[in-house]
Amino acid sequence: MKQKFLILLMMAFGLVACVLDDESETKWKPKTETWTVIIEPEYVMGYSSWGAYSSIGVQMDAFNEKGERIGRFYSGEIKGFTFEEGYRYKLRIEATTTDPGIMDGPAYDFQLIEVISKEYIGISKEGRREVTMDVQMVLMLTPDPTSSRGFYFLSGKSVDGGETLDMGMQEIYGAKSEMFCKYGWCTDEIHRYICRMRLSITPSDEPVFAKHNYRIRLEELISQREIADDSCAVATSKEEYESKEKALYF
Repeated sequence: MKQKFLILLMMAFGLVACVLDDESETKWKPKTETWTVIIEPEYVMGYSSWGAYSSIGVQMDAFNEKGERIGRFYSGEIKGFTFEEGYRYKLRIEATTTDPGIMDGPAYDFQLIEVISKEYIGISKEGRREVTMDVQMVLMLTPDPTSSRGFYFLSGKSVDGGETLDMGMQEIYGAKSEMFCKYGWCTDEIHRYICRMRLSITPSDEPVFAKHNYRIRLEELISQREIADDSCAVATSKEEYESKEKALYF
């Protein structure tokens, strides 16, 4: 009887061990690679190439040693590295895969190993021009009455009335969304503003934001004027809605 019990007990432990072995073989494990990347001296705007964030922000353009673009990093995406615009960096970094079971997570975690070189290149001023504009946030409403979709963008008009410019919400480098819209926690009110800004616009060989081959910087915030909360909403046709959304965000 004791022998049969021992045999059954050993078989049970054997089955558990087999299950644990199978789970350990199929369980996800992180993999780490060492990359050498070249970080270009001027910022770009957009989404991370590695899915780290779901919003548009300031990014660093990255290439490999062969001069091939490998993607874009948010300015804080490589842990231990601080980007200073105007310098070209050569970095050695660790790229560690992340658990694919985590929804909406980044594909990699990045850690700085070494700054191999840091070379001052400067910021391009070729073809640069300055313009003073009144800029405000605009809400483009969908023409579909059954949908609540819509998107925000920035609309600028030069003070002399000779130029208009539509821009993404984060496209003006150095500007903050709070300049155009503030929420009063005590009063539960939204305050919107038209901002008079001195902007510099510099041509770029490649798109900096969406399909825009220019880089916009805030040089000076001259003034702010409060406007009615509902004055920023714009209703339009389906064709104009889709055209503007595609031009600004795709």
